[in-house]
Amino acid sequence: MNNSWNTHYQNFDQKKYPPAATLVKTLEFLKKTPLDIKNKLAIDLGCGNGIDTFAMLQEQWNVLAIDKQNDSLLRIKGNIPAEHKDQLQLDLRAFENIDTLPDAYLINATFSLPFCHPDHFEKLWHVISSAIPKNGFFSGHLFGHNDSWNPNPEMTFHTSKKINELFKGYHLHFNKEIEKQGTTVSGKTKHWHVFHIVAQKK
Repeated sequence: MNNSWNTHYQNFDQKKYPPAATLVKTLEFLKKTPLDIKNKLAIDLGCGNGIDTFAMLQEQWNVLAIDKQNDSLLRIKGNIPAEHKDQLQLDLRAFENIDTLPDAYLINATFSLPFCHPDHFEKLWHVISSAIPKNGFFSGHLFGHNDSWNPNPEMTFHTSKKINELFKGYHLHFNKEIEKQGTTVSGKTKHWHVFHIVAQKK
């Protein structure tokens, strides 16, 4: 893992961040939804240090955690409680290399999808959406064009119109566009432009 990601995860560990609010909202929706499914599978895309992965495991989901950083997966593997080990699968893959995903009633992507190269985003989104069955959920974040990281050609950014196109076949339970000055986890000043989304497939 490069030093920037290592520092990022260390900061998360020190500050003891909770699961993403979008995931918490989604899990609350799912508690109220009768699940007529054989395999209660969730996918955590860009799982990082596993905060959201652990939250889903605690709610008795089987979780496929995917990340391109091997150290991230090793951290999760080393910290997982024994009672949840059989629920977890780890997958070392970059977004650009994801050609298929298993059907999953919940796909979570907390602040991770913008790090997919724009040349590969459409394919990745097609794979994600194809893996979510009817009434299944997506929770996560996408970055808007006014985000200060927009000049990075390796990242993907969206307009409000494009967000609506991506989620045309979904019911948006929560879609909040937030634009504000703030800081990164490492404390650097940044202008954030983020879409916070909880969507259920129609």
